[in-house]
Amino acid sequence: MANQLQRDSELPLLIAADFERGLASRVNSVPEFPDAMAFGATGNIAYAEKFGAITAEEARAIGIHWDFSPVADVNSNPGNPIINTRSFGEDPVSVGEQVAAFIKGARAHGMLTTAKHFPGHGDTDTDSHLGVSRVGGDLARLRAVELKPFAKAIGAGVDSVMVAHLAVPALDSDPNKVATVSSSVITGVLREQLGFKNLVVTGRAGDARIDQPISAGEGKSHGQSFC
Repeated sequence: MANQLQRDSELPLLIAADFERGLASRVNSVPEFPDAMAFGATGNIAYAEKFGAITAEEARAIGIHWDFSPVADVNSNPGNPIINTRSFGEDPVSVGEQVAAFIKGARAHGMLTTAKHFPGHGDTDTDSHLGVSRVGGDLARLRAVELKPFAKAIGAGVDSVMVAHLAVPALDSDPNKVATVSSSVITGVLREQLGFKNLVVTGRAGDARIDQPISAGEGKSHGQSFC
């Protein structure tokens, strides 16, 4: 299909997919990898690097250039309904090392990568596909926990960072702004403080009501989705 699309297009197409668990996340009848937490639990970053390499090789073989992973969130809240085992773990240093290893493996085999969900979706109790999640904690905590894996990803040469539909009061005091539309978060933190120069993307615009005021009680939701 990808080859046919490339033939039909007047310009070369850049094709992306979300392969958090390898191609099995989106393609049938292919080997399935476990969630990222299983790799983190081994404590062996070589496995994460190999995971990135295999995912890249298989994706490129079917015409996909760009992967919307790895997940760089720290699983710091056991009540989180959407990240959980999608994270490499609860330790920000270990998560950062696993994320960087995945990026290294993928890039070595020709795959563009995406660190998500900036500035960190681990310490939330709402699925941001269904409602607006809030990230609590002060700036010191964010720097010590949530932002560390993203800094590591940037150092590893990640090609893009996916900004999440999150309210983060410590980074933007406007109660009606989520990170995806916040210059304080994207320009101030991601660009200027962390020094990220590459592409910034977002989750699906329909995931949460980003164009609506955020109520104080915005929150509880159920179900699971990806990206």
